[in-house]
Amino acid sequence: MIKNLDNQKYPLLSWLLVFAQVACLIFIGLTAPLKAIRIELQIWELSGVFIAISGIFGLNWHSFSVFPEPKNKSRLVQSGIFAYIRHPTYAGILIVSSTLIWQFWSIPRLLALCLLSFILIFKILREEKLLAQKFPDYEDYKKNTNRLIPFLW
Repeated sequence: MIKNLDNQKYPLLSWLLVFAQVACLIFIGLTAPLKAIRIELQIWELSGVFIAISGIFGLNWHSFSVFPEPKNKSRLVQSGIFAYIRHPTYAGILIVSSTLIWQFWSIPRLLALCLLSFILIFKILREEKLLAQKFPDYEDYKKNTNRLIPFLW
């Protein structure tokens, strides 16, 4: 267990997942421009940024964390964008990353996106298991929302 700035302990696996996620994002960001050129891709990119930011601000400082484990003082948010998807920040990250890969395509960047997707899905599954343990009404919340893509998954 390793402590973060909030003095909360997180397992080594969580630190490795966050490190790998950040490494993928840095690689995608450094290997091509961060802004799409085509207008339709700019719209997708801005939508992803909006979704991710909505997820971050929808939580609040006590609940937001890059780790899959919920913070000690966290609360279950079911309003705003969380009424539609349970992981909007991850959805936004994937939309922006996919848009950048689509515009500036290469095999290494595509592999980084695949790895990032795998990491985020693993984090989602781990996080949902822990949230269900912490919040008794999480199972009901899961029945009314999708994980990442509205109406699909």
